[in-house]
Amino acid sequence: MYGMLARVNQLIIVTYKILFFFAGIFGNACLIYMIAKKKTLQTKSSILQAVQSFCHIICLAGTQVDTVLTILDIQLPRSQCYPKVSTYTFFETVQSMIMLFLVIDILIIVKFPRFYHTFSTTKYIILALIPAITCGMVFFVWGFVGTNDEIVIFCNPPLGHKQRGDSWKVMKRLQLSVAIFVCSWFIAQSSNSVFIAIGITGETFNFLVANVSFFVLLSFSQTFYVVIWKSKEYRTHFLSLWCGRSFASRDVTGAGSSMKINQPVTTSRIF
Repeated sequence: MYGMLARVNQLIIVTYKILFFFAGIFGNACLIYMIAKKKTLQTKSSILQAVQSFCHIICLAGTQVDTVLTILDIQLPRSQCYPKVSTYTFFETVQSMIMLFLVIDILIIVKFPRFYHTFSTTKYIILALIPAITCGMVFFVWGFVGTNDEIVIFCNPPLGHKQRGDSWKVMKRLQLSVAIFVCSWFIAQSSNSVFIAIGITGETFNFLVANVSFFVLLSFSQTFYVVIWKSKEYRTHFLSLWCGRSFASRDVTGAGSSMKINQPVTTSRIF
């Protein structure tokens, strides 16, 4: 059934994996850099997103293991594949748990705004990361336990082992990012169960699951671009990073912002 068609499909997947890799690495690295450089951006939600972006960089790098193997037309048994993507599995789990906490973060902003703004940022981040890292370690170890010697056509994690006003702006941006993530992540993670439920198995199952990697890559790459689209302040910092302060200033004034460029901004917390 497959032959040449399967090989063409493999190369198409490799192509968009490479494109997502560069777009995702660039976007996530820029987001981390801006948050690290600008004190006004270093709030609870933004720091969590920076940690998640770091996880996304590792995950995007992990997808290139499969890219290299596909270009070389090498297929491995699960027992050899999983060790190569096990680090990916850990960070993939951590980033998904952080996204869950970002959803909880929206609820806390709305229901407990006083607590949110007064609670220690350091303690908040630590409390968010403890369950994320714990779950990551559980799935990391579980993956080794569940491997077998079945040959997989793609060496990637789905196949690698066994089956205030400012607060309001924050919430709106997080909602869009979360919505895109959940939709793409849900499609990617639920596809296995759907394919099994309708009776698809064997090579056809592996073929279809491999193509769903598009949605996984989308979830790893979208955060920065959503933030730049929805946040004027992030967009300004990004433009100043690449085009100089004068160009970024024109973007702020040209957009009809009420901020004066030379006047200190007292309500610049956006995450």
